[in-house]
Amino acid sequence: MVQIKLFRDHTPEMEKFEKQINAFLSEHKDTIIVKDIKYTADYVNPNNSAWQNWTAMVIYEVVKDNA
Repeated sequence: MVQIKLFRDHTPEMEKFEKQINAFLSEHKDTIIVKDIKYTADYVNPNNSAWQNWTAMVIYEVVKDNA
């Protein structure tokens, strides 16, 4: 069954957001197959473009346990 996991963050540090998603992927590496990852980033304040709203959707399938 295909499922999704949504992530959202408000940060100037793209790497912080990447770490959140990579932690999820690492934690579930043996139980999911990633189908796609979609993301967006939009600026909150044009006078301070460092801060961004990040959104990501991980589309994945749960691996069946054959034990």
